[in-house]
Amino acid sequence: MLIVGLVMNAVRAIIVRGALTPERYRGPAIFVVLALAVIVGTIVSLGAGDTVVALMDDGPLSVGGTLLVLTATQIGLLAVAGGLVVAPRALAGLRLVPPSGLLRSIGLGLGLAVPAWVAATVLAYVTSLLLQAVGFHEATGPIDSALNRADPTVILVSFLFVAPVAEEYFFRGVVYNAWERERGATVAIFGSAALFAAIHTSLFSLVPIFVLGVVLAVLFQRTRSLPATMALHAGFNAISVVLALLARQGILTLPT
Repeated sequence: MLIVGLVMNAVRAIIVRGALTPERYRGPAIFVVLALAVIVGTIVSLGAGDTVVALMDDGPLSVGGTLLVLTATQIGLLAVAGGLVVAPRALAGLRLVPPSGLLRSIGLGLGLAVPAWVAATVLAYVTSLLLQAVGFHEATGPIDSALNRADPTVILVSFLFVAPVAEEYFFRGVVYNAWERERGATVAIFGSAALFAAIHTSLFSLVPIFVLGVVLAVLFQRTRSLPATMALHAGFNAISVVLALLARQGILTLPT
């Protein structure tokens, strides 16, 4: 019933808002699009239910199942954005690649990855101390278990390619531009960052990921280059993944 209701709401919005000028956002409400994307991602992850159990119980992991678990949400984001925003041309005329300076914008994104990672790590540490002080304790989830045990190739593909492409396309490509057209740049920057943080479903990482989302949104606003935000996102993830893999091999000891 929920899925049918959300789909009907989305279709109705496309029909009604289709009469707006091309400069407006002519698609479904962003919250409806995100809800459907999460549902699709959840359905996709059901195809790897055994892997989810194995991740939680330290059981054997399959390559295909792990890849599906780590990319299910991103698959949902791409599928729903494609069907409800791109196909009906809800963001007509949108350019996600700058007419010039593409390589420079990508270099800027990569260059910002290190300071963004350092800032997010500091914020994550402070947030963790504050939450633990009031009685919250971070539980180990499937993602943490996958970083510790999954095939490194699967981890690299998921975090360095699939996540940056899919999440930037959705949150900066769709959410930011839809809200910028309808509500202005300020709402677009902070709103897209808030949804970006919420989709990661971790209280302990909520603040650092929100701040990262703001940086990504501002970078897109300044460069109008989605490849630039993908580069920053990929570079940010690469630092975390490399450190996790080094710790996993006993080469590096990470603070807890």
